[in-house]
Amino acid sequence: MTLNRSFFLLSTAFLLMCTTAVALGIAFASEDIPTKAYSVGLVSGFLTLVILRFEGRRDLDAVLTLVIAFLAFLAMGVGIYLIAADRPGLAPKISFTLCAAGALVLGIWSYRRQKTESPDFPNLLAGSFHHAAIFESEGVQFAGFLEPAQGGKPHLISIFLQNCFDSPCEVTLNFDPAGKGAYMRFHPRHTVALGAAEIVKVTMPVVTPTYAGKYSLYYSIEVKGQKGSRVRLWRAQEATTRVKTSTTLVLLVFGHLALGGGIRFAVGPLPYDLWNSPLPAPVDESIWKPRMASAPYRTE
Repeated sequence: MTLNRSFFLLSTAFLLMCTTAVALGIAFASEDIPTKAYSVGLVSGFLTLVILRFEGRRDLDAVLTLVIAFLAFLAMGVGIYLIAADRPGLAPKISFTLCAAGALVLGIWSYRRQKTESPDFPNLLAGSFHHAAIFESEGVQFAGFLEPAQGGKPHLISIFLQNCFDSPCEVTLNFDPAGKGAYMRFHPRHTVALGAAEIVKVTMPVVTPTYAGKYSLYYSIEVKGQKGSRVRLWRAQEATTRVKTSTTLVLLVFGHLALGGGIRFAVGPLPYDLWNSPLPAPVDESIWKPRMASAPYRTE
């Protein structure tokens, strides 16, 4: 998951939910009336509701996933207590039942929501690519393929970008030759203005030598300005970025092993020599976008 405002708010909400559960648990378990515990529980609970309400307007399924995880962990904790305790009493049993049932009901609801496709916002990527080939980052889904060179042209990489939110954003494509930059000519970065719920096809040329060889060209995307609400509910797998060897060595110093990752194309040789020819510019083509008219979200 990318570290952004939503990640920070949802992480804060999870910590506040844990604080609420602990504070109210202490309050209910005490024989006296612990004013401080009640106060902490109520304040943290109120702040949790504010954050979840705010984020729920933007991405309800992300909020549901957080609540489901919290209820599941809480049910597990209470369940362990019920197994270990001799006479647990009625309150823990009720808590376990409510948490388990809540996690189950919300899980089914969220699963069904994410499987629902809106007729106003078609999921063209899912209809054109296998689900395992579609990735997502910051609410933008993407997939691509390599078209081998023909007709005296370079290799062409086509990447489809599908905005899942009802607000425009800026997407930057980054290409990493993994140390083989001397054997490929390409545009290392390309920025696309992606409209609200728009789907854009980006075509990038790649030039390689004529002698035999396979070269890995990794790519990733950066998303800026993503706001609004999610309108395409289906979620693709979270995209990963290639971990460079230098980064791996640095992380090893701190006791963390990170290897691999990233999405790549295997680029082969060209059948003709284009190495000294001008590199064509990338081409952006809008495939689908909504049009605000008398009826909202009509397609053009």
